[in-house]
Amino acid sequence: MDINGATKRFIRGWIVAITAISVAGCSSDSLPNKEEAKAETGGSNGQEARAGEPIVKEPVTLKLYSHYAAINNDQDVQSVFGTVLAKHPNITIELVKGVNIADLIAAKEIPDLIAVPNGSMYDMLNLGLASDLNDDFVKKYGVDFNRFEPEAVKALRSYGKKGEVYGIPYTLNYGALIYNKDIFDTFAVPYPKDGMTWEEITDLAAKVTRVDSGTSFIGLDPGAIKSFSRSYMLPTVNQTEDRAVLDSEGYKRLFSLLKDMYDIPGVVDPKNKYSYGIDWFLKEQKLAMHSAWLAAITSRLPPFEQSGNTFSWDLAGHPVFSDRPGIGKEIEFQSLLVPAASKHKEAAYRVLLTLIGDEAQSVMNKGNNLTILNKPELRVEFASNTNIYKGKNLEGVFKIKPAPAPMYSEYDAENYKYLGDAQKSMIVDKEDINTVLRTANERANKYMETVKSQK
Repeated sequence: MDINGATKRFIRGWIVAITAISVAGCSSDSLPNKEEAKAETGGSNGQEARAGEPIVKEPVTLKLYSHYAAINNDQDVQSVFGTVLAKHPNITIELVKGVNIADLIAAKEIPDLIAVPNGSMYDMLNLGLASDLNDDFVKKYGVDFNRFEPEAVKALRSYGKKGEVYGIPYTLNYGALIYNKDIFDTFAVPYPKDGMTWEEITDLAAKVTRVDSGTSFIGLDPGAIKSFSRSYMLPTVNQTEDRAVLDSEGYKRLFSLLKDMYDIPGVVDPKNKYSYGIDWFLKEQKLAMHSAWLAAITSRLPPFEQSGNTFSWDLAGHPVFSDRPGIGKEIEFQSLLVPAASKHKEAAYRVLLTLIGDEAQSVMNKGNNLTILNKPELRVEFASNTNIYKGKNLEGVFKIKPAPAPMYSEYDAENYKYLGDAQKSMIVDKEDINTVLRTANERANKYMETVKSQK
């Protein structure tokens, strides 16, 4: 989302104005008092309302905006909120589609709920579209954060500089290594195991990166540089000193690992292609291993398998860094925000309360949305209604813990572009690691100074 300085100033000014005149809880929704709400949460049974009890007594339509949160159509809405809507028949959730959030702000049409992944939370904070949920929701309804994935809670709380809670997590994403068994069988190479180090995976990739009968097979795609670096718990900015750290020792080690992967003969094709991805893994079937998100696999597999273009594949626990054993791909999760200017805050809170309850989480988890609850026994039931992972090593995926998220900053979107350019210069132009990282860091610092000067 690219908004110029004038537009940003307009948006900030408008948010201040609308927030000042909005009154918390001024919705016309008919809701229970605090004692009734406390009774319906079920205490330790998961904050969920009793089945069939219409909490919101007057019809209300909640506008939902999805900011890179994979809620793209009405089917996705039903997949996430099906149990919520069944328990609250007077609530309708309307997905706002085909419009930029900046346009909604300019038109004073603020959504009631915003779904956002943790990596994009700053986008919403910078636009003033998140309210502190501590008093009106967390404390009022006794929300127990100990029920959630611990690393998700840590990452979420990192956005609140003074203890604010700007969102409630509702679904978790998980890193996995997906691999093509047919390729390994063709070259008589052992399959990858759960939680192998990146060095071991690179050695394995070299054995299956070959040309066979005129067909080129690629051993490994380690995924996007942003996720790869964050899995190593590397931020782009030193928050204390307010400067870029793209030329740190951590990034040098990271780029050294990447160099070994891309130096395998055949990984970079004659046209300098070196990034392949999950679609290339499924459609072309020439990529042996790919570091992928479980959500990406889950969403793409059904239509692929329905096409009849199947092959033999499986999963392994995500690769780890040798100095961080047992810790895999970065933590990623989706949260729901309730903007201060929402006209139906209390109804939105009822949605959140039911969504994080045991029943809704169990139903959602058996579909396409992995539970955010810290319940290993529930996670192995992920997508069980779809049979996508029947006979696959799904349990092995959850043996590897997600990496703690390094601190995000408002500069990350651009800084990761500079890091991607550095990666390309190293792979395609064969520039040395120190040079490409120094250049990236200089560009990042220059950009940050420009942003600070415009505030």
